[in-house]
Amino acid sequence: MKVAITGAAGHVGSAMARGFRSHGWDVLGFGRRNVTYAQRVPYELGDDPQRLPWSEVDAFIHCAYDFRAKSWSEIREINVDGSIALLRAARDAGVKKTVFISSLSSFPGCRSLYGRAKMEVETAALGMGCEVVRPGLVWSNTSGSLMRSLEHAARGRFVPLIGDGSYPQYLVFDEDLAELLVALCQPGAPAASRAISAAHPEKRSLRSLLQLLAEKQGHRPTFIPIPWRLLHLGLKTLETLGLPAPFRSDSLIGIVFQNPSPDFALPEFPGMTFRPFA
Repeated sequence: MKVAITGAAGHVGSAMARGFRSHGWDVLGFGRRNVTYAQRVPYELGDDPQRLPWSEVDAFIHCAYDFRAKSWSEIREINVDGSIALLRAARDAGVKKTVFISSLSSFPGCRSLYGRAKMEVETAALGMGCEVVRPGLVWSNTSGSLMRSLEHAARGRFVPLIGDGSYPQYLVFDEDLAELLVALCQPGAPAASRAISAAHPEKRSLRSLLQLLAEKQGHRPTFIPIPWRLLHLGLKTLETLGLPAPFRSDSLIGIVFQNPSPDFALPEFPGMTFRPFA
């Protein structure tokens, strides 16, 4: 069996590549960068997807997102239209199983541009018969992505806190997420009729998460609450000036305005569980 994964050089995509390899699958990585656990096929969102080697592929997982796109028009052109064209090409080529990796930030009424883009692709993907998976905040033994930013923020004695830090987070271990994807792509696997929320159902506040990350690094932090609107203004200013920022202003919107009631039921895979954050 052979699976193709976009974004396989990233934190989440590489975990999927490792997971499929551990189950005996061959892995192709459609992307810009070389991939440790996959054979790279040069591709980036916006390229012609018809030229990709679909005839070799049994399953396809679209995990890539181009964060270089900043305005909504750029995001729609690259990440929405480019993703839909990619999923359609896989379907038209007869790929047996196609999975779109969305996010818990995607839900009706979401406010972040990232969530809105994922939501639009979700609608198209489900209409094409694809599976949709919404991972929570991904953690691992080798952290990456947003979790790395949170770990960095928790290093100092004084830790800036978004508002009162009560914003809920739902976490998923990268290996558990990979196991779900492998199960979805097995021949004869049941098809889900809706987007699957993939995370442990325990709700953790942002404050408690930062507290744990600080204790992991051997110190007790003093939190400095900062209104989220003030933080957002600062991040937007840095982005406008082209200066480095600890994380994207749109990610802040995703943290503040999370899905208030995600559904973590997995009736199609009753034995699938997600371990709690540790």
